[in-house]
Amino acid sequence: MKTFAAELAYFFRGQARKNIKILTFYCSFLTLLVMTYAALFRFLMWELEGRDYSFITGIYWTITAMSTLGYGDITFSSDPGFLFSAIVTLSGVVFMLILLPFGMISLFLAPWIEQRLRYRATMALPAETSGHILIFGFDSVTRTLTRHLQNRRTPFVIVSPDHEQAIALEEEGLQVVYGTPTDAKALRGARVEAAGHIIANLSDPENTNLCLTARSLCDTPIATLVNEPEHQDLLRLAGADQSIPLKNILGHYLASRATTRGALAHVLDSFGSLQIAEIPVQGTPFVGQTLAQAQVRQRTGLAVIGLWERGRFTTPQADTILSPKALMVLAGTAEQLKALEKVTGEEESEDRILILGHGRIGCAAASFLERRSVPFILIDCQSNPDCLDHVAVIGDATSPKVLRESGIQEAKGLIVTTNDDSTNIFLTLASRHINPDIRIVARANREENVEQLYAAGADFVVSNASVGANILSNIIEGKESIFLTEGINVFRRDLPPELIGKSIQDSRIRPRSGCSIVALERDDDQDPLVVPPPETILAKGMGLILIGSPEQEQVFSRTFRH
Repeated sequence: MKTFAAELAYFFRGQARKNIKILTFYCSFLTLLVMTYAALFRFLMWELEGRDYSFITGIYWTITAMSTLGYGDITFSSDPGFLFSAIVTLSGVVFMLILLPFGMISLFLAPWIEQRLRYRATMALPAETSGHILIFGFDSVTRTLTRHLQNRRTPFVIVSPDHEQAIALEEEGLQVVYGTPTDAKALRGARVEAAGHIIANLSDPENTNLCLTARSLCDTPIATLVNEPEHQDLLRLAGADQSIPLKNILGHYLASRATTRGALAHVLDSFGSLQIAEIPVQGTPFVGQTLAQAQVRQRTGLAVIGLWERGRFTTPQADTILSPKALMVLAGTAEQLKALEKVTGEEESEDRILILGHGRIGCAAASFLERRSVPFILIDCQSNPDCLDHVAVIGDATSPKVLRESGIQEAKGLIVTTNDDSTNIFLTLASRHINPDIRIVARANREENVEQLYAAGADFVVSNASVGANILSNIIEGKESIFLTEGINVFRRDLPPELIGKSIQDSRIRPRSGCSIVALERDDDQDPLVVPPPETILAKGMGLILIGSPEQEQVFSRTFRH
């Protein structure tokens, strides 16, 4: 049964939310009109009648006159006063008794009644629907995933068992099927047998039930997000093709960014033989050198396509100095990456990491560091009963005393991974204040807090939503790599027809969208042309591999619609 609060929520979303602004503006106008009449009432009463009334009395008289109540306890006795009273009454009839109720009915009540009478939840998709992505479980991860799919023009359908959520999502313009995810009838209605992929983002038991139900109907590929890593095998037994322990992946990635031991390259994405990777400058012989002095391309064949430092991605020039706090983003083959690792294989002799937060992600980060023999200290207010492999220092990390006693001033890296973004921002700021040179990697539970964490002093921020969405996007597209770093999108697009025959410089892809061309795929058996020069002619059949922020990818999709 729908609650009053659920019905009230209708007036605070979609078009109703915009209408509230109109109503607020009109009420402000009405209030100003009442105040003006009240002031005129006092003036005319004194000038015409010789009677002095307070401003509150003026408001009282104006409201009774405009609402046509007319108690008669305060009246004018002169013709100008009668004329003023008539004007106030007539304006009250128009603005208070006609326009205000009409506006309330037309802007709120009528649409609400119509929506309740009209809305029928979609229970089944058209028979011709195929190739769509079915999404079960809508949260920050899958919301970000839907934005990725929209950018790539990939059709998707959200299956929701919540009627109110289905209404809200449809009002956002998303396609929704209302039904229980584990009900075979609902799956048939969502055309599960014709879907391109199934994304299961429910609890582990619900995901298991969904996988078994779907497998009894079809062989559509299934990717599931797993809350507990030990449930991966069970979900695969139930029929999942991919089971993704997102929190483990987050922990490993946070740990890999916090330590520079070995300075190994991390593959972000791959397009055939072309691989996009990143490597921390710290721990390499390139620290403090310019890009020209480092001679990365001459020594390994890799192209440095960008530098990533504290949330800012830049395209380096020959005279760009390689900061120890930056990541180099590289493009090349697997053999070239191996050649780079031979150059950067020197390990730092000292590397101690502090981990703030002993949850699943903190435990996964600790396991990653332990396997690489990197010393670390876990700090939390309480120990994690589900992580028996690591012992945490019990203490409140928001206390500078606890941080100092844990050795933050001597630590090389810090991982901030609590479940609360406000706490993560505070810990980042406090840690940066105590140790300005420490390498800070922070977790963002919500995408909107990424910028605040960078502003607080984090070197790298990883958000649950964007990481999970990128992993799922790459699985859907069948890529070998299933991870993309925070804030950077490497994506492929067919060459728009309007750019055929133009040079890269004349195409103005970067000025128009902000995206840079990483490589050009050619329709023959040749390797991709990495970081092509501006005079390169864009020929029919080429594919563009571009790099940019999620916002820049959206701009590219809007600008080059073909």
